[in-house]
Amino acid sequence: MRAQYWTYQAMWDELNRLQREHPNLISVEVIGHSREGRDIAGVTLTSRSTGAPERKSAVFVDANIHAGEVSSNSVAMFWIHWCIENYGQDREATELLDQHTVYVVPRISLDGAELYLTTPARFRSSPHTYPYSEPPEGFVAEDVNGDGYILQMRVQAEDGGFVIDDVDPRVMRPRRPGEIGGQYYHVFPEGRIDHLSKTGALPAFAMAQDARRSTMDYNRNFPIRWAGESGQPGAGPYPLSEPELRALAEFIHAHPNIAAYAALHTSGGVILRQPSTGDDTVLSETDRDLFTRVADMGAQVSGYFAGSNYNKFATGHEKVLMPGAADDWMYDHFGVMGFTVEIWNLNKRAGAHGYGEHGMRRMMALTPEELTEDQRKIFAWVEKEVPDHGVFEWTAFEHPDFGKVEIGGLNPKFVIQNPPIHFLEEECTNVSAFLTKLGLSTPKLMIPTVQVTEEGVGVFRLVAEVSNAGFLPTSSTEKGKELLLEGVRAMIEGQIEVIAGMSPVPLGHLDGYGSQSTFAPPKSQRGYAEWVVKGEPGTNVKIVFEGPRSGRVEKTVLLTTP
Repeated sequence: MRAQYWTYQAMWDELNRLQREHPNLISVEVIGHSREGRDIAGVTLTSRSTGAPERKSAVFVDANIHAGEVSSNSVAMFWIHWCIENYGQDREATELLDQHTVYVVPRISLDGAELYLTTPARFRSSPHTYPYSEPPEGFVAEDVNGDGYILQMRVQAEDGGFVIDDVDPRVMRPRRPGEIGGQYYHVFPEGRIDHLSKTGALPAFAMAQDARRSTMDYNRNFPIRWAGESGQPGAGPYPLSEPELRALAEFIHAHPNIAAYAALHTSGGVILRQPSTGDDTVLSETDRDLFTRVADMGAQVSGYFAGSNYNKFATGHEKVLMPGAADDWMYDHFGVMGFTVEIWNLNKRAGAHGYGEHGMRRMMALTPEELTEDQRKIFAWVEKEVPDHGVFEWTAFEHPDFGKVEIGGLNPKFVIQNPPIHFLEEECTNVSAFLTKLGLSTPKLMIPTVQVTEEGVGVFRLVAEVSNAGFLPTSSTEKGKELLLEGVRAMIEGQIEVIAGMSPVPLGHLDGYGSQSTFAPPKSQRGYAEWVVKGEPGTNVKIVFEGPRSGRVEKTVLLTTP
């Protein structure tokens, strides 16, 4: 088991190897294709010797929905390895695959991630031209000096808003109100003006509007509070317009046993939970408690921060907070308990402020002096911990559009957005611990007792008790009870005639042990079914309890005489 960054072919080669060597534990299928024709992998992990995947409650994890968030793919691949390699040796890994199912889509943004890993380019999700059908002219990010990185550029100008920091000359601090007499700069990403119109030379800065070539954001394309391009840049022309997202949605819909969900992203070092639409009072009391307890557990085992989407991201200026996001869709439309995990926290490592700890409202309140001090800390930490290709000194370059510029700054891909390679395994290990606990929190049916009594010659009364031994209810959440029509049902099978009772008989939903907040009998956690049947003494009868999100459990009993 190793932590690494995976190209498309290397990822598929490894998944195929694991499937060949561990056919009882893993299967891999193609669930769809990217715009450029790459195969989207859907991974199923469970022990087939203890039951079919669809007959167990499941946790679903997806990763790398944003092209540059390649460490999320690393975590997904690492966790797949961990589950397989520790099965039969580690108690949690064995329980997870014996009693539950794990579904993983380890990379959604296949086309964008491949370019991110193999070229200097960076994209939000997909490299295809969006939102315009034809590329507009304007400023495009590009590796203009050919060093393999798209860094920052600073251009000296009298109207510049930044100045070289007098403590650390690598840091550019904001120019103070009324400040004069110094050397001032414009600072922006390395790039150039793509001049497409048939005109003569024009002022570069006046043409430096964002060309918006590849701004599709898959995590704004889900059908939940979808806002359109004017309301949310990157939202797409309509919900689920992207082939990758349609394949993902179809996979989820085809697996009704999914009871918990985690979307892996970068960065921030935080486990984000519901709600996104307001403070915690917008949730039911039950769901607020379940979400909070699971997120806090995740913070404990991972070392990450935890909080709601609203608490961490809301600034008060949004019309709609993060419209079209996957975790909101999973909860609002399916009632599935879902989380977004933001991997890697450079700011925390450096001792700087970060939104994962403080939230965006506090970050917005930081003074320019505090932000500058944070930058000093980050540069100092990176210089110490990532001496090779972590910090790039400002270097003079003759730019074709802006003239004399300097290019430098921090490694944007494997310092800022993703962890440097020697920190990757620690992040993978910590997040995997949360994913395992999340999978173990899903419903788990068991049959504590079955009573068989003979009521007459060849007539038997059977009373079977069922319990949910998982943390989550069989509906996943309280909202799931409103949305999911079918709960647990009981059936009796065998060479018998049922003369009283129904088979199947609906029992509704069962709470998990997470609902035990007071010292009281677990009446909502257990249920029972009762039948009177006619059959020959000594006949084997099978009792079955099953539900879409709770899995299936069965027990064979003998019709016996006293």
